[in-house]
Amino acid sequence: MGMVLALAVSGCASSPRAEEAQPRNGSGLPWQREDIAVFRDEFLAVDRAFGPEARKQAERRLAELERQATDPTAFAVELCRIAALADNGHTQCLPNGAGRDICRSVAEMPIDRRLWCRPRTPDFEIQDFNGVPIAFFPFDRDFNVVGVEEGNADLLGARLVAIEGKPIESIVPTLRTFAGGTAAHRDERAAQVLSSPDQLHAVGLTRQADKVGYTFLAADGQQIVRVFPVRSSSSPGAGAWRGLPRVEHGAWAFQQPEKPFRYRDAPEVDGVIVQLRRTFDDGDRKLADFLEEAETQRQTLGRKHVVLDMRFNGGGNFLLIRDFMRRWPARAPGRFFVLTSRQTFSAAIASIAYLKQAGKERVTIVGEPVGDRMMFFSDGLPIRLPRSGRYFLAAVARMDYADGCRKYDDCMEAIAQPGRPVASGALMSLGAMPRLPVSVPTLEPDMPAPWTIDAWLKGEDPMMDAVATSLRK
Repeated sequence: MGMVLALAVSGCASSPRAEEAQPRNGSGLPWQREDIAVFRDEFLAVDRAFGPEARKQAERRLAELERQATDPTAFAVELCRIAALADNGHTQCLPNGAGRDICRSVAEMPIDRRLWCRPRTPDFEIQDFNGVPIAFFPFDRDFNVVGVEEGNADLLGARLVAIEGKPIESIVPTLRTFAGGTAAHRDERAAQVLSSPDQLHAVGLTRQADKVGYTFLAADGQQIVRVFPVRSSSSPGAGAWRGLPRVEHGAWAFQQPEKPFRYRDAPEVDGVIVQLRRTFDDGDRKLADFLEEAETQRQTLGRKHVVLDMRFNGGGNFLLIRDFMRRWPARAPGRFFVLTSRQTFSAAIASIAYLKQAGKERVTIVGEPVGDRMMFFSDGLPIRLPRSGRYFLAAVARMDYADGCRKYDDCMEAIAQPGRPVASGALMSLGAMPRLPVSVPTLEPDMPAPWTIDAWLKGEDPMMDAVATSLRK
């Protein structure tokens, strides 16, 4: 069964045991050279997203890394940035926990263990990148504070203007080298890097790897300079965590964050609002059954329209709901408003594309552009480096939602043209997979309504406001 995985990548390294003797011949440490060889053979060689020039650049960077003994943290950072050269959102370095969880979740599935999720016991494990207690989120071209501990709550909503004296706009190009894909997707990853001294230090943006000095601009125009150190597990905190938007005071979209999917009656728009925060089943609760329940409820209530909220949906397995999405427009008499953002990714994009193809002009995209292009590569599983234990996710099958894979022979079978060759994914097929190409030239918003920091501070929902305004016309 084909599966499009989306992963929240938050980093991969701190300081492991690295006491092997420095080599005398000017080359890297033996464990680094062995890891690079596996990275080259099992990741770079099989990832189809790398174009010829990007592959050459990756090889040059790997050769440079082989020639020097590198600090373990810098080694892991450089491999992550080499992976990002693919310019593909699904080609990723993974945090340790994410890599283990994915491999555990597919342990009973038919996969080729000669490559994917091969059981390995590394000599040591490079720990996840460190972090300081502050969270950022990108709004347009700005990075604003959306999470801190109580003692720094005065920073909530403030705009980051500099790191250790370097203006934020001058370092964004470097921050965007940590991930591939669209600029919006790269900035999501950059927001995570901004709170990680390990990663910032490895690329020369901070002087030390255990603290970061930030300069902020508050809403009242006040400039604030504050240093955030990395704390050990025994260090006292600065109080409870405060985040934006505040669930208890925010719009419905932010409430009940523990629920992966839910719906509500929305008489104010003569519809039902269906929110999918992921494209996976929830234990025994099947996602397709949930959608059927929501549609049945719409009919029972006599509502005309559907609002499908996919703004926080990072992906999953679009095959679980593909048939429902293709048939849904024929069941509802009104309009479909699909809410999207930079966090709409992977299988969420595929699901929207099938809905749009079926509903055509009745399907209106509202909000921000989705978090990836209409053509990308995906459908791989992790490989693990043998000496340091780092996980990397290769992308092996083309997803062409713009033109229905008419020109390509390396697409995922489920979306390929009948009769054409297909790419072999990481998961072996469990049987015949219906080929249902999807061709939607764009999912750009018909009604742009981006998130803003003011909306998050006030708990407002500009996308739902846009839907309501459209229906009043």
